[in-house]
Amino acid sequence: MTKLSILFNNISILTSYNLDLPYSLRQLGVRVYVDIEHPILLLHYLYEHINSNIKLDVIPYLSKLKPLVPRIISKVDVIHLNAWNRGITEIARQRSKPVIFVLHAAPFDKEFYREISDYVDVFVAPSIFTFNQERDKIGGKKIVIIHHGVNRKLFNESIPREEARKILGLPRDSKVILWNDRISPEKDITTFIKASETLLKTRSNIFVYIKGRAVNKDYYSRIENSLRKLMKTGRAKIHIGWIPHSKLPILYRAADVFVRASLYETFGLGVIESMACGTPVIAPNTATFPEIIPYTQMLFRPGDPNDLVNKILGAIDNPEFYQELVKISLETAQKKFDMTITANKYVRLYLELMGKI
Repeated sequence: MTKLSILFNNISILTSYNLDLPYSLRQLGVRVYVDIEHPILLLHYLYEHINSNIKLDVIPYLSKLKPLVPRIISKVDVIHLNAWNRGITEIARQRSKPVIFVLHAAPFDKEFYREISDYVDVFVAPSIFTFNQERDKIGGKKIVIIHHGVNRKLFNESIPREEARKILGLPRDSKVILWNDRISPEKDITTFIKASETLLKTRSNIFVYIKGRAVNKDYYSRIENSLRKLMKTGRAKIHIGWIPHSKLPILYRAADVFVRASLYETFGLGVIESMACGTPVIAPNTATFPEIIPYTQMLFRPGDPNDLVNKILGAIDNPEFYQELVKISLETAQKKFDMTITANKYVRLYLELMGKI
């Protein structure tokens, strides 16, 4: 393969993308310079750096090291932007370095695209849904679809469910319903809480595990009492905080089903992480979910806790159907969302921009 190097700037703390894609690119022979500006993500990188054989060139807070920016950009072939950075793109344009910008944080308005269009060579949509939402606003600039991927060496079935539950302190004989996401309004944990209240009242064999992160404090204050009520049942556990990226599979392997309740997603990485671990996903019939979840029977009406309850029970009460969901989940993660597929698509895009293919 043609030797190439990229500058990869991270977006927020999207760990499965920010960590696993650069590692996969490195395995394909790409030299990756990683620009990190989030302290928690930097800690994740340091942890994985110590515990991994794959080493990356990590440059914390590159944009603040102004004399270093031109030197790094001169070394690389392509700029892979995941969060908008005007300073980097201006220098990239001066040095005729191609820039791709991944639309993780969409939607954006037309004015934003007009302002940045001259600095971007290709926009990347992480889903067909995002592509359809943004393409008319982008205008004539090229936009391609590259789905996010999942590291199947990390996210898989290797951890026995009993062991995962023991690690997390969850009951072995219950049906465990997992919610793992940011706690912010668009993630709609309120629908999940209402569904959980119903499930815990009507079924004695259900246990709810909520793993929350990146808390919106105002929103959290509005739902805190509801979370406390769930805890008082003795059949719910709530963990607010971060865990190492390499420990995430334990969450999915401990659960019988994983619920994502978001009203808007440009992709939804937790969905494919869970499927790769063999844990079926239940999500709203909106945004990207019909695109990435391979079984329409598990899509509930957005914001409808009663329909969510019915979908959960439909999965856990039917062993034969449940095993079919597990099988389809694993096959989809392997055939459609393996991270190596995603990494190879990015390499091809880099080479196209370099005029190598």
